[in-house]
Amino acid sequence: MQNQSSPVQILSPIIPSSWCPSGSFADIFNSYNQLYLNNSTINIPFLNEVTPQQITAIQQSILTLQNQLSAVNWQSGSVTVTAATTSGTPVTTTVAITLPKPINSANYNISGYFNAPSSSFTDTGAATWGVVNGTQTTTGFSIWVSNANKQITSFTWQVSNLGAL
Repeated sequence: MQNQSSPVQILSPIIPSSWCPSGSFADIFNSYNQLYLNNSTINIPFLNEVTPQQITAIQQSILTLQNQLSAVNWQSGSVTVTAATTSGTPVTTTVAITLPKPINSANYNISGYFNAPSSSFTDTGAATWGVVNGTQTTTGFSIWVSNANKQITSFTWQVSNLGAL
């Protein structure tokens, strides 16, 4: 398809000089759309050179990509984590996370980050996390959190099955 060498044309019926609608701009524009744009044709140069087989192949490629992206099954959420009572003294907890919808395989990627409460974030205590071994299923997983920060109280997680690609 070499249709970049010529511009696309919109061929509309001729508007008679007697056409003079009244009302608001929206009324005039809607009248124009109904009477003229709806009866227009678009001429795309060289489009007639595309075979039905090529169109079918393009449609199949698009369908394959859509199916692959659906299979990735990306999901995310946020959970509350326990803050440290004293900065620098870690509090370790386990948090169970249930997926909004089951994922197609228990072999998926998990990533996440802690959320600082605001721009006035001052506590420098560290927070770490990891997946609890053996808890990853198609419906959820558990993480352990070691939080030595008094201001961190939430964690955002994401899952995706990149193996589906």
